[in-house]
Amino acid sequence: MWLELHDGDGFPFFVNMNNVVDFRWYEREKYTSLLTTAPVAEKLHMLYVRESATQIMQMIRQEQNRQAGRVGGA
Repeated sequence: MWLELHDGDGFPFFVNMNNVVDFRWYEREKYTSLLTTAPVAEKLHMLYVRESATQIMQMIRQEQNRQAGRVGGA
């Protein structure tokens, strides 16, 4: 599933969450890091976004519900 997230400058970009293996919020820095399976120089790729891990989980649930044909969140 694809989610629209925002980089440190607030610019939107799309992330294929099927390739994300881990994400975590860093309170002090106010960003979430996402570790993806898309390799860069034979290493896992790290992305940094403004959305919190909680917001990302809400977006994932909303998209899962939308894809399942349900209205609203669970």
